[in-house]
Amino acid sequence: MTYSAKILIIDDEPDMLSGFAAILEALGHTPHPAISAPAAYEFLLQNEFDIIFSDLQMPELNGMQFLEKARKIAPDTPIVIFTAYGTIERAVDAMKNGAYDFIEKPINTDRLRNVLSKSLAQRKLYKERGVLMNESPNRYGIENIIGKSKAIEKVFDIVKQVADSEANVLITGESGTGKELIARCIHVLSAKRNKPFVPVNCGALPEQLFESEIFGYEKGAFTGANRKKIGLLEYADGGVFFLDEVCELPLTMQVKMLRVMQDKNLRRLGGNELIHVNTRILSATNRNISWFVETEKMRNDFFYRINVINIHLPPLRERENDILLLAEFFLERALKTSLKDIRGFSPEVIDKLIRFSWPGNVRQLENVIERAVILTNDRIITIADLPVYLNEETAPVSENKSSQVSLQEAKHKLTADIEKKVLQSLLEKHRGNITRVAEEAGMTRRNAHRLIKLHQINPDTWRQG
Repeated sequence: MTYSAKILIIDDEPDMLSGFAAILEALGHTPHPAISAPAAYEFLLQNEFDIIFSDLQMPELNGMQFLEKARKIAPDTPIVIFTAYGTIERAVDAMKNGAYDFIEKPINTDRLRNVLSKSLAQRKLYKERGVLMNESPNRYGIENIIGKSKAIEKVFDIVKQVADSEANVLITGESGTGKELIARCIHVLSAKRNKPFVPVNCGALPEQLFESEIFGYEKGAFTGANRKKIGLLEYADGGVFFLDEVCELPLTMQVKMLRVMQDKNLRRLGGNELIHVNTRILSATNRNISWFVETEKMRNDFFYRINVINIHLPPLRERENDILLLAEFFLERALKTSLKDIRGFSPEVIDKLIRFSWPGNVRQLENVIERAVILTNDRIITIADLPVYLNEETAPVSENKSSQVSLQEAKHKLTADIEKKVLQSLLEKHRGNITRVAEEAGMTRRNAHRLIKLHQINPDTWRQG
């Protein structure tokens, strides 16, 4: 069913006004005609519209003057200008002053449908942005990051110190530790909180699409480029651009990003014009970034640019005091969408949660609690409600063996063993479907393949047929 938009129309020609209103009604929308710009302005003060159509040539208050006034009180409403023969140049001037588009008289229905579709899509984006901006301080404020351990309190202190600076920040830590949450928290605490936060997952974007997606392109830049496209970096102007999994960024794109960070200018694909962007760069990775620099998979100069400030997120196994706090938080959140009356965890479950090494970190703990809420039939979550692998944790290294290996080596082996068991459990659950395994584990398909190969696991073992 077509969305019925509320549309304000301004034209001093009664026949044009009524005829256009009839066309909009036939297309399933709700027109609100106004015979003059002053009348429309008074109407606009009392009502909210999805789109405004305004003529340029009007007495008392012309279209350009109305556009200037309307933009101040309805900045999130696309304004489309009516233009007759010989006034297209003025319509272009109106677009430079904030009009979204123009449409020629007499009205072509196909052209009108196209303008309506684009305008409503833009209106939807404006409204979604408004919701996110109102929601962000509540959802991403530092008070919503759960933890009281010294390790996480140190992170809080750094976040508060760097938030209101313009410094680029590199956030490091294992998968599932909450790197994007910290990036959004920095954004919310900064002066850019009312500007866009634009994330891009460098590991999920095909290499051949990087430049066109991040920098945008001009019409005709390549086969199939039938219109100009604003890139993600340009869309983030004034706000924050978040490069998640930054180690996966191709070397060619590192050079181009370096130029943007140095000069604050970009050039769309196929274009000549330099476009100024005032964007703060936040980056994150779960990889050993030093290895990428040493092996020249990451440029030194690019690394130094993104790593002005480093925030390292500790793994959950180093935040023992936070595990139960997080478990209770995830339980409370899961119960908001459940009819079950669950009062908490059994002592055995609490012990298991605290003693488990959590290779998937906070994200894995959240999944375990959500699963337990779905499966339990009791008022208390018991051992039976936990995944099998939590009960198969590798035993601690014995005394006679511990003297032969370092603590770091023992921790690495323990974590690797658990990581392998978790992957095998997920592969069994999803019958060898690596895409679904990656989604549940909170990683890219590329990383899932890498870990499966590293642990010498054969996904075909769980595939049917």
